[in-house]
Amino acid sequence: MTALAPGGHVDEARRYVLESRIATGGMGEVWSARDTVLDRSVAVKVLKTEYADDALFRQRFETEARHAAALQHPGIASVYDYGASSLDDGSSTPRPYLVMELVEGQPLSALLRPDAPLDPEVARDLLAQAAEALGVAHAGGIVHRDVKPANLLVTPDRRVKVTDFGIARAAEGMALTQTGEVMGTPAYISPEQAEGGTATAASDVYSLGVVAFECLAGRKPFVADSPVATAVAHLRNPVPDLPGSVPADLAGVVRRALSKDPSARFADGAAFARALREPSSAAAATVVAPVVAPVVADGTQVMAAPPTPAQPVAAAPRERRTRPAMPWGLFVGIAAILLAVLVAIWLGSRDTDPTSADEQTPARTPSQSSETPRETPTETPTETPTETPTETPTETEPEPTTVEVDPASYVGRDHKDVEKELRDLGLRPEKAELENPGDQVEGVVTAVDPSGTLEEGDAVTVTFYGKPPKDAPPAPGQEGQQ
Repeated sequence: MTALAPGGHVDEARRYVLESRIATGGMGEVWSARDTVLDRSVAVKVLKTEYADDALFRQRFETEARHAAALQHPGIASVYDYGASSLDDGSSTPRPYLVMELVEGQPLSALLRPDAPLDPEVARDLLAQAAEALGVAHAGGIVHRDVKPANLLVTPDRRVKVTDFGIARAAEGMALTQTGEVMGTPAYISPEQAEGGTATAASDVYSLGVVAFECLAGRKPFVADSPVATAVAHLRNPVPDLPGSVPADLAGVVRRALSKDPSARFADGAAFARALREPSSAAAATVVAPVVAPVVADGTQVMAAPPTPAQPVAAAPRERRTRPAMPWGLFVGIAAILLAVLVAIWLGSRDTDPTSADEQTPARTPSQSSETPRETPTETPTETPTETPTETPTETEPEPTTVEVDPASYVGRDHKDVEKELRDLGLRPEKAELENPGDQVEGVVTAVDPSGTLEEGDAVTVTFYGKPPKDAPPAPGQEGQQ
């Protein structure tokens, strides 16, 4: 990639003038710039050429930029603008750029030093601020996917701002080892992301838990010789102990955030923030959270769950797609009913029981036959209790399994991949092909309906663009594919 230079522009309208480079990362460069229209300082992130060459990435990145721009919180760096143009660097391919709030400060990564832990109370405050900001995004249905110290900006007055929302999601599907930042930076990646699974709010909690460990221990919990080996360590290796200087309640909160099983962590950033602010209340109840590690058997990854030490609990984690367990009281009730049935059968099998017969048929006259009272006890107790156990389980049948469908996770992707993921969730995808005006990428999903909380087996319509007309020019980014 040809280097950008101060005084250059990132847009054809020449609105944003680059002033000085702030940082360079795996996905591009961040510059301090001047918005000449509004006369204010901004930060401009210019993405690498390999992303510019991917039309699907550009479309997804634009969608994610809109979602990120909708987030309004003091702890989230605001997104002002998005675009793609031929830059003043000699490249011919239009490159995407993102215009953001310029935060006065430095990334948390610049404050961390090897073997030099932060003061636990300082770390607690910074991490709680980051967790609260992530909680706002989670409440809006947005998952960051790449939480790491470089994306947590700290101002001189120790205010934290989270940045780079949406970039990791837009880049999903590219190889993990291509840049080391696609599915999440390996040193901070959650186990489910390392396995290629869908990132959730609990995934962000895990990544922030890794950041917390680094702040408190002066080192990352998992480091290996390669990005892939580091990702595997998150899956297999137990979490190391924090130094004895870390308060026990705070250490317990961090350990829970680093649970291998997403359902054993805090449900979202807001729950994590509450536990960080008041770890003593989180310690009121403890759980033994399983450490889930993959075991390769016949080429298939399965999950094993060895026990780990008890961990403080701030709030019961939200679990999806689980069925309620049968209550203990129901077992006792069924046992009592079965005992009653056995007693009734025993009574009915006796040859004669005049006392029992008289009690069951007090209205009978002396002129009735002697066989009548013998039939009554055998019919009455056997019919009544046998209906009860068949009805009781019906009343406690578990609710249908539900799944969450976030349209932002699918819009802008190839419809075949989306349909497969929906089928894996237990849904029934139905195709709806749109007429392609000629400037759209074939097969790109434009909508998924319905969305939100659905039940397994529900039908979901996947709308996507069909083939463009034969005489239409190629869609942007596909010129070299014709």
